[in-house]
Amino acid sequence: MTTTDLAAPDAPFVLHVLDTAVQLFSRHGTTGVSLDAVAAAAGVDPDDLRRVFPTRLDLVYRLVVDRVRLLTAAEPANTAPASPVEQMRRLVRRHIEHSCRYRVELTLRRSLLRTLRAISPPRYRELSLLLRAYHDRIARIIDQGRTDGVYTPADGSGEPVTATTVLDTLDSTLNWYDPSSMTPQQLGDVYEDLVLHHLLGVARR
Repeated sequence: MTTTDLAAPDAPFVLHVLDTAVQLFSRHGTTGVSLDAVAAAAGVDPDDLRRVFPTRLDLVYRLVVDRVRLLTAAEPANTAPASPVEQMRRLVRRHIEHSCRYRVELTLRRSLLRTLRAISPPRYRELSLLLRAYHDRIARIIDQGRTDGVYTPADGSGEPVTATTVLDTLDSTLNWYDPSSMTPQQLGDVYEDLVLHHLLGVARR
């Protein structure tokens, strides 16, 4: 978890609270957990918790935006240049690993965006800009693959696959994936095949 915008003395407290909240959301669902319940489970004073997170929305927003920043962070500058196929393969693997590890936060994100759009436009813009940058990165990889002639629709329709299609496909794990059914590595294999070969038409070796 990131510690962006946290003063050093507050960081351990906040990280502990957020980790506790995730555990509660995982066990009891994402809608029925109060700040008082988080404080009790974390063993902290409710007033101290509300000093940092005055409302449940504040806590959920911080939790979600930290995870989105982690997902959308660019690869290290020293990463060797890669072909569009390898770039997409890495992105798919990283996205699926992230989705498996932070399933609760991704579920929260779906409802949070709708809420923020209605009641907190500044926060909605911040989160949307992070997601847009990630969308645009995928679009650039797709455009480069088309330019290089390695991405073509697998069904021969000629209809271009968009970054939105790729993202919707990757996020579909939230609709069906049961961690007991396969490992994250196996799930990554499934989605690598689905995105690269079925959606983008990359030739099999």
